[in-house]
Amino acid sequence: MKHVRGAGVLLVVAVLACSSVVDPKSDITLLVTNSSCSTGRCDSLEVLGFPSNQPRTPGGFWSIDVGFLTTREACFKLPPAATFRVIGVNDDGTRDTTTFNWTSVVPLALGVQPPSDFRTQASPGSAAFMPVTSAGWSITLPSESHASSGPRCGAG
Repeated sequence: MKHVRGAGVLLVVAVLACSSVVDPKSDITLLVTNSSCSTGRCDSLEVLGFPSNQPRTPGGFWSIDVGFLTTREACFKLPPAATFRVIGVNDDGTRDTTTFNWTSVVPLALGVQPPSDFRTQASPGSAAFMPVTSAGWSITLPSESHASSGPRCGAG
C-alpha cells in the first residue's frame, strides 16, 4: 500500500511539473500605430509576429501574420496559437518533419514590412514580450523597439 501511495504522489508531481503555470489566452489585442504616416498618407505595412522559438532554416524567420496596417493605427487580435513545420527528406526518401508550436505564453517579437516584400526578408524589429501577461499591448512600428502593456483595444 505504501508503494501505491508513493507512486500516486510521484504521478501528481510529474503532472504538475509538465503543466504550464499560465494558460494561453485567445483574447489578447495589439494596438499598432503607423510611424510612416505623414501629411495624411501612410505606407501599407504587414505586421508580423516572430516567436522566440525560431528554428534555424535557410528560408528566414518563422513569422505569424498579425494583420495589415494601412491607416495611422489599427487594432489586431493576436492569434492564440500557431504552428510551423520544417519538412525535410531523409536519405531513404522518407519525410522528416519537425513541428514548432507557439502560444501566447511564448515570447513574441514584432516587425513590419511592405506587403510586396518576400516573407524571407522579414525580421523582428522589436524586443520580445510575453503576450499572455497583459490583456492588451501597443507599439508604434516601425520606430519603437518595445511593446507596452495596457488595456484591450477594440479588435473583433
